[in-house]
Amino acid sequence: MLESVSGDRAMLRLFSQWREKRDAESRLELLRARLDEPVEARNTAALLPAVVPANFEADWLGPVEPIGNLPFVTIWGVVGESNTIVYVSHEQAAYWEGRGLDWRALAMRNLRNASIPGANGEKLDDEGRPFVKVMLQPDALGPSRLLLPRLFEDELGPDYLVAIPERSCAIAFRRELTPAQQSDIDHMIDGCFRHGTEPVSPERFSARCFWV
Repeated sequence: MLESVSGDRAMLRLFSQWREKRDAESRLELLRARLDEPVEARNTAALLPAVVPANFEADWLGPVEPIGNLPFVTIWGVVGESNTIVYVSHEQAAYWEGRGLDWRALAMRNLRNASIPGANGEKLDDEGRPFVKVMLQPDALGPSRLLLPRLFEDELGPDYLVAIPERSCAIAFRRELTPAQQSDIDHMIDGCFRHGTEPVSPERFSARCFWV
């Protein structure tokens, strides 16, 4: 019986790995097809900013903007089917600018529209008030929500803190926490940083640093 259970689990792991590989191959095929699209065909309604580590800039072939003095920069991408992202190249930016489009402002408007509510996870204190918000959106651009000023100010206070432990995940939380709440957040951030697919940083920042 134990051997059967163990075998079932092994088969489940193999199936899961195969499915993940198949899904990744399918997304790659979609991305290749989208990269072949002419720049004029890109959907500006799906244009969003992306927050990435500053060292990303070294090999980047498109527009990049620093975020104050933070170790992060903003790039941009058009999100498509299965959340494949075609990032904005200099050629794409030049095409939009040649037609008088303020594509950076448009990306922020799109972000605001895609960020209601701003988080898709939270934890509540004993009085039912949120003390932490988690941004792990299906578009894989959770950290982009940190660019929106005062997004969680009403719930977390005017001096709330944030972290980007993993490329697709951001966390916002109150500055004043109970020991139990602080432990919760430490485990959340550090665990995501240690075990995430694309770890970024366990460092905590003032939310205001992103509002530039």
